[in-house]
Amino acid sequence: MENYRILSNLPRRKSEKMSEETCYEKIRSGNVAVFEAVFREFYPSMCVVARKYLTDKEVAESIAQEAFVRLWERREFYESIPDLRTFLYVSVRNLCFNYLRDRKKTVDYTQVELPDGGVTFSELLIQEETYRLISKAIVALPRQSGNIMRLILEGKQNKEISEILGISVTTVKTLKYNALKMLKTMLKGYFPLLLFILYSKK
Repeated sequence: MENYRILSNLPRRKSEKMSEETCYEKIRSGNVAVFEAVFREFYPSMCVVARKYLTDKEVAESIAQEAFVRLWERREFYESIPDLRTFLYVSVRNLCFNYLRDRKKTVDYTQVELPDGGVTFSELLIQEETYRLISKAIVALPRQSGNIMRLILEGKQNKEISEILGISVTTVKTLKYNALKMLKTMLKGYFPLLLFILYSKK
């Protein structure tokens, strides 16, 4: 668990713009700053992937972190990882399967569908990549607008949000409207997916 606490408390640093393959090359050489940036970038999506398999939120988060711990500890084992994101997704999936197997759960490891019904692993990658891009855009919003959008994505309604944040329902609606206008510009082609996600929460 010590590794998990260390990862969770990593300081935020400005990420470097580089390909995933280059990121891994730097991680393989022991570049801690790049490893931290990759963790900050992909950890939320890894948690969501793990939750597709596991009902326990804390276990899912621990398994997601374990995927990063293993990436770091075994960084010299792999010569090259061209697609770091997919590598992490597969690692999380396999760790979830191992967790279920060790607890005598029945899982068909030959299937390509997730236990919650009908979604293939490839489709899951697309879904979580969309969530990742949306989450990055929300971080760029003004603080209160970002808080509102995060709560909306959690399924909260305007009245609940106003009570949680201590602001009026009218203010919630205004900030939400402004946030959506900004996200439409930032997300471009992904904006319809955001609207679909928000609609599905109602």
